[in-house]
Amino acid sequence: MPPRFDVAVMHDYFVDRLVHAEGIDGIVGEVSRKAAEGGGGIHGVVQEEIRGGNAVNLAHALCRLGLRTLLITHSERVHEHLLRKSFQGLKVAVRVKPLPAGLTVAIEGDVNVMLGDGRGASDFGPSLLDESDWRDLAGSRVVCSVNWAANRRGTELLSALRRRLGEEKTIFVDLADFRDQPGRFAELLASMKRRRLADWVSMNEYEARTAAGAAGIDEPDRAKACLRLARKLGVVLDVHCVDSSFTSEGTRVTARRTRVIRTKRLTGAGDVWDAASIFGRLDGMDERERLGFANRAARLYLQSPEPVPPTLAQVMRS
Repeated sequence: MPPRFDVAVMHDYFVDRLVHAEGIDGIVGEVSRKAAEGGGGIHGVVQEEIRGGNAVNLAHALCRLGLRTLLITHSERVHEHLLRKSFQGLKVAVRVKPLPAGLTVAIEGDVNVMLGDGRGASDFGPSLLDESDWRDLAGSRVVCSVNWAANRRGTELLSALRRRLGEEKTIFVDLADFRDQPGRFAELLASMKRRRLADWVSMNEYEARTAAGAAGIDEPDRAKACLRLARKLGVVLDVHCVDSSFTSEGTRVTARRTRVIRTKRLTGAGDVWDAASIFGRLDGMDERERLGFANRAARLYLQSPEPVPPTLAQVMRS
């Protein structure tokens, strides 16, 4: 029987308030000056409110590429409409568990800084999954568990996925920004290879450098660091950077350059990169082709006037 879904994704849903600024220093300076004056309003700050969260962004990007997607996430009723509206017309099944949506204020300038209130995203454990969820997870080609950093029960969830789905299921993990949780991350590192909690891990450059340091790897060359960390973890490791991307399964490394561009947005770009990378692997692309495809998809999103991931046709034309 063919799989019902190409990709299953869980868990986090955030409502994102994007604050657009010319530069982080500028908006921080404005806030500091206003606070020193006793408080008050700062006018003319461009903002928008969109659905967000690594899992929701990843699922949306996968759907836009045409993959049959299962999203298992969480929300209370007041924020559920925004979530479901963004998936209208796409090949997706959205299952919402009764935990409140997270809230994020993302300041977008030359970099993006996100102020997150995890709420339900911090308490998403395997007990929320029912038997129909488990059947469809088993019937998916790839199962993605993302934003481990926001989920206090993230390692418990990964352990349950491996136990219930078996060694043959491909489990993809994007940990998100764990850099403020060194102790918890060290515990995950210690158990990841021993218990094989994941087959495939994606990180950005800053996360990869932190992970390498925590694993005792002192290697300034990004390609060599990717290879050594992949070997240490026993996974396929993808590392996406501003100017390049890398992948390794622990014996060799593939790198692909990308153009540095002027961006219109940053929040969500890593999720678009991951979605295109997953598409490339399921489509049978070789590693260099897969990295190039993911780089192009992320570049299109970074340049988009709206926070909408590209379609397959758009990426193929780019």
